Amino acid sequence: MNSYERIKAWIQKFNYVVAIVGATLVFLTMFITTVDVVGRFFRIPFTGTMEISELTLAVMIFLGWAFTQAQKGHISIDIFFNVLPKRLRNILDVMNPLFGIALLSLVAWQGVKYAMDTKVSQIATDNLGIPVWPFQFMIVIGGITFCLQLVFELVDACQALKER
Repeated sequence: MNSYERIKAWIQKFNYVVAIVGATLVFLTMFITTVDVVGRFFRIPFTGTMEISELTLAVMIFLGWAFTQAQKGHISIDIFFNVLPKRLRNILDVMNPLFGIALLSLVAWQGVKYAMDTKVSQIATDNLGIPVWPFQFMIVIGGITFCLQLVFELVDACQALKER
């Protein structure tokens, strides 16, 4: 196994761990929401349910992106893609990760800037006083891991294009 394959395997394991964190947040959000709904029935709602849900929603999505991409779980429009000439499909296989890398690099860069500003400003939720910046950094981590997954796909697509 060459160093590229070792790095790729390590990053994919990391993506799996990050996705597990996202799935855990989904479970905790569902649990807290259920406790809140049942508590409202007995007139003792769970304080901060909406805040927690708002904080974790984007984090859950971003943390699962890279793992879903590695599993080829994102939607694609195969009907149109499969009727294209093979050469054009190969070019698009290279262009798609390039576009994604460019976009997610911007998201990660701006996300870091925004999270740092939020940390300095000490912005927190209204009811529970939870600092917002750790959740923003988790979104950045999700974006970076997705970007790394796209880099691997770009390298693989370029290698496949070279072999054809």
